[in-house]
Amino acid sequence: DDGTPVEFASHVVNEDRSAGATLSHEVSKRFGREGLPDGTIKVHFKGSAGQSFGCFLAPGIDFLLQGDANDYVGKGLSGGRVVVRKSDASTLVPSENIIVGNVCLYGATAGEAYFHGMAAERFAVRNSGAKAVVE
Repeated sequence: DDGTPVEFASHVVNEDRSAGATLSHEVSKRFGREGLPDGTIKVHFKGSAGQSFGCFLAPGIDFLLQGDANDYVGKGLSGGRVVVRKSDASTLVPSENIIVGNVCLYGATAGEAYFHGMAAERFAVRNSGAKAVVE
């Protein structure tokens, strides 16, 4: 509530959809469009995220996923940061395997996205301001 930096971890499965929407709503409600200072809320996830992982992330929120994610990662990204990389246990070669699904960053207006692996089809369609790196 007071903007003190926090960091925590959670497991995620593909039935977990729209992870980030409620948190971003609460940040926006309390701190307005400017959100929080960079990196104030860091959430470390492990697993396979469902649709719309990191959607609407407000400024100051970082979602860091070790695993993979379904379609619409970073949908409506609004200033936060989404990072997806393979699990440490995975033997897959990132440059040869899809790590995020279709239509990532649809409607994003600000923020950053970093994906260590291939992105599926229609990547960053309708993106109007977020920065993205896919390697």
